[in-house]
Amino acid sequence: MQAIENVQSFKEFPCSQCDYIARRKHNLKYHVKIHHGPFDFKCTHCDYITKWKKSLKKHVNSRHGSAQFKCTDCDYVTTWEPYLKEHVNVRHGSTQFNCKQCDYVTTGKCNLKRHMNVRHGLTRFKCTRCDYVTKDKRCLKTHMNSRHGSTQFKCTDCDFVTTWEPSLKRHMNIRHGSTQFKCKQCDYVTKDKCNLKRHMDLHHGSTQFKCTDCDYVTTWKPFLKRHMNVRHGSTQFKCAHCDFVTTWERSLKRHMNVRHGSTQFKCKQCDYVTKDKCNLKRHMNVRHGSTQFKCTDCDYVTKWKRSFKRHINVRHGSTQFKCEQCDYVTKDKDNLKSHMNARHCSTQFQCEQCDYVTTNKLNLKSHMNVRHGSTQFKCTNCDFVTKWKSSLKKHMIIRHGSTQRCS
Repeated sequence: MQAIENVQSFKEFPCSQCDYIARRKHNLKYHVKIHHGPFDFKCTHCDYITKWKKSLKKHVNSRHGSAQFKCTDCDYVTTWEPYLKEHVNVRHGSTQFNCKQCDYVTTGKCNLKRHMNVRHGLTRFKCTRCDYVTKDKRCLKTHMNSRHGSTQFKCTDCDFVTTWEPSLKRHMNIRHGSTQFKCKQCDYVTKDKCNLKRHMDLHHGSTQFKCTDCDYVTTWKPFLKRHMNVRHGSTQFKCAHCDFVTTWERSLKRHMNVRHGSTQFKCKQCDYVTKDKCNLKRHMNVRHGSTQFKCTDCDYVTKWKRSFKRHINVRHGSTQFKCEQCDYVTKDKDNLKSHMNARHCSTQFQCEQCDYVTTNKLNLKSHMNVRHGSTQFKCTNCDFVTKWKSSLKKHMIIRHGSTQRCS
């Protein structure tokens, strides 16, 4: 505990070539290598360059490697041996890790450690400057740096300020940088390297991840994990206070906090109170935030980064998303997803209480709530009753001028 309490007394390691100051010696080495060191490792097959030997090995193996690691029990194939080990352990492994304090079972040792810490862990890390408490040491470090850290990284071209150096780099590249990353197989152009990698995997990647229980196929590994958990996962997280059940642990955490938790997050500038931390952040940004995203091509201004990106793409962008099964074309990726789901998706969601059928899961939830649901949201100031939470919020604002959270 004392190591955490004395987090501000760490020795500082300044960079001799710039103003960077690190609290750990290995962080300084990493900074020097990335910012001031020469590029050391080049790919002999393409233009890929990196400062890390292990990154080059991974690149050569995944992009140019002929070696394949095949699962002996199914059709799974990968060019990365750790992925095969993980696959064999999760899909075909008999080894299971059981929690000694509850019924939790997993095939991943790391998952058990995380579960023990979150669910049964007694160790807590407290902030010495405020009431923040967490069970994760990394979360405390992140909190200390973002909330109480004295080091700030300022943009030389605008008023952008952050306590995270990677955020400044990304801001410089996207807002003021001239560097562009172009796709070699189509007209896609972006200023963010991560976006290009994601684009290559989704649209041109040859690697496919197949579901062993159905015909689902994707080029994105996280999508397969999500599919397996939602569609075929046997693990369920149940609320101890009500009938709420979910296949996502984070959904249970949010449910416990919002429905049964006593913790409240209060706005320091007004009377707004909520049980959801994300709602407080959204409130601070909309009501009291000074940050604005302005379009350089027109008068559009917004406080939401997502809205700004969508505006740029739809109004001024040349990128188009085309449907592979018909002539539908749009500038909005979300619209294409909605179109694919509504027009060409074979998956259907049927109501168990009537003949209603839809290709959209959210539509089914909406139908269940309106037609068969018993949940009602009541106004505390009058007799207004509705099945829609958004309608109650709108009513509270229009009729009673209140922005307080509706319960």
